[in-house]
Amino acid sequence: MNLLEHKDLIEKTPIHIATVNELNNPNLSVAADVRVLDDNKLIICASEMNNTPNNIKYNPNIVITVFNEDWVGLRLFGKASFYTEGEYYDFCKNTFFGNNEVTPQGATKPKGAIVVTVDKLEEFK
Repeated sequence: MNLLEHKDLIEKTPIHIATVNELNNPNLSVAADVRVLDDNKLIICASEMNNTPNNIKYNPNIVITVFNEDWVGLRLFGKASFYTEGEYYDFCKNTFFGNNEVTPQGATKPKGAIVVTVDKLEEFK
């Protein structure tokens, strides 16, 4: 598996992130501020998410999907960690808010950084 081979798709197309809470209820979020860090790790800037970070703290298992307009895409399975300070948080803050960006909902800094280590990748063509 090599996420770097799919970098353009992952970084230029909104992704869907599936998690579950402590009651095993599912949650689905969408994110556009995503970067591939290496061949099996990506980082997601959590600017507006509320449930996803809490769910990751409870259960780190995560599923991500991303598809282009021709329905060519990926399903990624892995483990996620949530950071509110340190190297990964600073990466999100500097990468996605470095030019004083403001999200459509008014956020001026990330709530945190979600780092996903991908264990399995499925391609859809």
